[in-house]
Amino acid sequence: MRRAAVVVLMMLSTAAMAQDGPSQADWDALNAALKHLETGRYLDAADALRPLAFDAADQPKRGMFYSQWQEARTRMTAEPAYPEPEPSTDPDDKALAERLAAERLAAATPRDAIAEIVARAAKTRVVILNENHGLPRDRAFALEVARALRPLGYSVLAAETFWNKEDQAPMVLLAKQGYSIRTSGHYTQDPVFGDFVRQSLAMGYRPYAYEETATEQAPKGASRDESIDRREEAQSTHLGHLLAADPAARIFVYVGFSHVTEQPLDRAGKASTRWMATRLKAKTGIDPLTIDQTSLGRDMGGSNMLARQALAAKAPDRSIVLFEGDRPVTVGPYAGAVDLQVYHPPTRMVKGRPDWLAAMNRKAMAIPVDFVPQKGERLVQAFIASESDDAIPVDQVLVQAGKDVPVLLVPGDKPLRLAMQDPASTMTDISRQ
Repeated sequence: MRRAAVVVLMMLSTAAMAQDGPSQADWDALNAALKHLETGRYLDAADALRPLAFDAADQPKRGMFYSQWQEARTRMTAEPAYPEPEPSTDPDDKALAERLAAERLAAATPRDAIAEIVARAAKTRVVILNENHGLPRDRAFALEVARALRPLGYSVLAAETFWNKEDQAPMVLLAKQGYSIRTSGHYTQDPVFGDFVRQSLAMGYRPYAYEETATEQAPKGASRDESIDRREEAQSTHLGHLLAADPAARIFVYVGFSHVTEQPLDRAGKASTRWMATRLKAKTGIDPLTIDQTSLGRDMGGSNMLARQALAAKAPDRSIVLFEGDRPVTVGPYAGAVDLQVYHPPTRMVKGRPDWLAAMNRKAMAIPVDFVPQKGERLVQAFIASESDDAIPVDQVLVQAGKDVPVLLVPGDKPLRLAMQDPASTMTDISRQ
């Protein structure tokens, strides 16, 4: 397996990693998709993954490759490439537990998520927020959090996705340029993540890579448990060194899924796992503010849909956290292992684009007529004109022949360069100010 595939596997969710036994041809296809992403070919990356993600009857094959295909498509739309799951109706103990959790949340008191985060972040040096890697909406909320933390003195953005080398050279370049390029990280290839980083750096944040390096990875043939343990230990060690080197530093750590938990968790009947936040807390003595936005998100396999239905009326237009009296409510797999859980309101589509994307200091821009395809689908991209050719688009959207044309959502204060991609063809690049 080549290095690129290893890096992606390290950053997949526990659920996505559950698929066993990929063939060498599967890995070759994954590496081909990653190569397309490194060259900015988003459509071709999704096309390379599709044969792995669907069976001969065009039905999804749940697992790692399907998750990767979903992420590839979502990078081109900012919205998931699948409908929101329906609530579970199974008459079993799990379904009963979900109904009880939904009733508990329905009875809880909502508080504004950002205001609560600010109040608690003032009492610590470390804020850890997680994301679902398949939901760019989480990254828009991360930008809200970054804005709110900056006046409190938070000045370091440590993101799981940042490519780490012992000398932090990729981060030195990122700080100098002020924007992500295709090799800054895997998830930063998503335009929403890229702009979260871009805007955070403009606020004065310094990027820091804390992922395990190539020399710290488990040896070939190591068990999955050993690989996880080594990765969590490396991540927490790097963050611990940063905190020790600068005792006044306040850091915002952005992670995926379980890395946010500050108590050991059981994994599918196996021994408890001490994820990164648990280890960091033990190493430094700092009690981090840990925030989970995945458990109440829309992509948890249908297990939380009753809860989301119960919460929709409580928060039609703002992100909230739930309380029973003065105690935060946490439910699901991370109950008791995080400080806060965030619920985001349902997305509304406006001119073919999600409303939360417009809130990232964006304005609507009509797609030129000559960019609309006569057949098939086309990816239309907007780049900040002053950035390099390997920069991440500030926005992009799929346009399909014969269907309503969505808008681009772009910064209103920067000259732009538009480009379009057709599958497996040379990218056409047309600059427009």
